Amino acid sequence: MTTRMLWKLTALSLTLSAPAFAADWRKDGNFRRKEVKSTEDIGQAQEDRGFALGLRAGYSLPLGSAVASERGENPKMSDAYSGAIPLQVDLGYFFNSNVYLGAHFQYAPVLLAEDCRSEVSCSASQMRFGINASYHFRAGEKFMPWLGLGIGYEMLNMKISASEGDIETTIGTGARGIEFASVQAGADYRVNDTFSIGPYLSLAAGVYQTATSSIETKNVPILGDISESDSESIDNKAVHAWMSGGVRMQFRF
Repeated sequence: MTTRMLWKLTALSLTLSAPAFAADWRKDGNFRRKEVKSTEDIGQAQEDRGFALGLRAGYSLPLGSAVASERGENPKMSDAYSGAIPLQVDLGYFFNSNVYLGAHFQYAPVLLAEDCRSEVSCSASQMRFGINASYHFRAGEKFMPWLGLGIGYEMLNMKISASEGDIETTIGTGARGIEFASVQAGADYRVNDTFSIGPYLSLAAGVYQTATSSIETKNVPILGDISESDSESIDNKAVHAWMSGGVRMQFRF
């Protein structure tokens, strides 16, 4: 076989195989474009911006002391309160699928460490509000862990009520102060693009700065209703904290 004939057969072979080669290349190209499209979808998910509404429910344990003692014997928060049931609303904005900044408001019935006497009724409650930021890992996936940090303000109130005949008396005490750090962590499970649910843990530390007191008496003969209130700065401050855990639901818009 001459060299010229060999070149002709090689050219013919390449000509016959070109359509199949082109078809494979186009198929491979389609597959590659599909991968690129999927990557673009992930990129869009990572740039997913919008508002978010969160709802939390759980249980909190008190730590530390509400005030300090000049003798160094600080009364513990747990001596007065056994726990709390926090109900929280979060409203904020996702700058992308990772970074969140928002505000929160929490109301919690507080459980007393000791039962009140039968002739009186006691109740306590807590309100917290502030701002917090969080970073969400593994954006766009079903399971997304997150870490957060916030600051805020806390109000703790307790009321004792008693009555004798037509006379009703309510005594209130409270404490107010800055919540200088709230460390949070959790994990969201994405049910769909707009709704997720998962557990959370938080540790909120603060200092009570102001003490409040009030007394209200109704139906006093001749005098009628009497009401007085007062507030004063707490001189001997101490650090306290609330450790919370529960479930958070989040809706994204």
